[in-house]
Amino acid sequence: MKLDKKEKLEFLHRRMIDEVQDYAIILLDSDGTILSWNKGAQEIKGYRPDEIVGQNFNIFYLPGDRQEKLPEQLLELARREGRARHIGRRVRKDGSTFWGSIVITALHDDDGTVVGFTKLSRQLRDHEIE
Repeated sequence: MKLDKKEKLEFLHRRMIDEVQDYAIILLDSDGTILSWNKGAQEIKGYRPDEIVGQNFNIFYLPGDRQEKLPEQLLELARREGRARHIGRRVRKDGSTFWGSIVITALHDDDGTVVGFTKLSRQLRDHEIE
């Protein structure tokens, strides 16, 4: 397969994201709907892409956090300040929970309008929580 420079860069960029396994890399639209995610997200969260793409990312938060609108607050903070960070309990597909560290970064168009977000998260180990 012969690729030009732009195609090769796009191919390698996609591979870079897809093959990271220690971090969940999730692309969200401006409302928090999951557009894509990598192998790390599948490993950490337990969902295959076809099961989760199209769902809102608030599915990963505890019911109390959803009730208090924490996911929406994090998106709003990222929208205003460029990024939001948080450490807290997260929910996997099987209902089990884990401590996670997340960074949500706003993505902008050429006019500066927020068009989406990246959400980078990783599972914390016991010694990292204290």
